[in-house]
Amino acid sequence: MSLQNYPTAGLLRRLIAMAYDALVLLALYLVAGFVLVGILKATTGNWPGQFPASVSFSLFYSICFLYYMHSWRRGGQTIGMKSWGLYLITEDEKPVRLSHCILRSAAGFFSLVIFGLGFFWMLIDGKQRTWHDIASLTRIVYKPKNTD
Repeated sequence: MSLQNYPTAGLLRRLIAMAYDALVLLALYLVAGFVLVGILKATTGNWPGQFPASVSFSLFYSICFLYYMHSWRRGGQTIGMKSWGLYLITEDEKPVRLSHCILRSAAGFFSLVIFGLGFFWMLIDGKQRTWHDIASLTRIVYKPKNTD
């Protein structure tokens, strides 16, 4: 059965998968920070002080985007999504493209910045879509493990 036939994933399941992914992102962010500090120490000979907020924000967003883009393009699932049986699919049933990932991550990050309003939008949308689902022409479906 095509993934298009499975129901749209609920908000709670999505949020729990995001919590799993947050742990992966935290680890990636820490590794990137250690590498960046090591490079700065090796090149300047001094331990860097606090990074400017713009550098930290850019690094964090870049790591998030690369993680999600890589995961979505390699099978439509992040680690958190695999754990909870979620798949990212496109409305036109084609593979997830880079443009989908760019639009989805930008709209998703914006949704988080304004207190998750874009996520809770799915509770009032007739098709249960978040802002990033709408912007990227994608949706997250739930496929129970006992179905093939």
